[in-house]
Amino acid sequence: MRDSRHAFLTNFAGFVLVLHATGTSASGREGAAMVEPVLWIVLITVAAFVALVIGGGVLGTFRASRSGESILKGGARGLLKGLVAFLVVSAVSVAVVTILGFLWIAYSFLCVLVLNPS
Repeated sequence: MRDSRHAFLTNFAGFVLVLHATGTSASGREGAAMVEPVLWIVLITVAAFVALVIGGGVLGTFRASRSGESILKGGARGLLKGLVAFLVVSAVSVAVVTILGFLWIAYSFLCVLVLNPS
């Protein structure tokens, strides 16, 4: 238990340092313009992670208490299902954004450059 607490605190401290370092690592106007969108992406991802994992844990605990099995076991199963749900949602989101990016690039090449060469 002590090792997992130490690992959590180390990872959390690293995450906080990364969030604080985003403003300092942006060089020039182009880099500074990217800080806010990256922070939004990170915050939305963390919020989705927390919502799905905690929601899975609460749902697992609720289902375990209704069916008469161990609440701790049901909560752990719910946390695991929430983590898997986060991974699936993340994978689907990345796939959708990738496909939309491909379509945007194809549109910009075909409609903007080919049809309007000026």
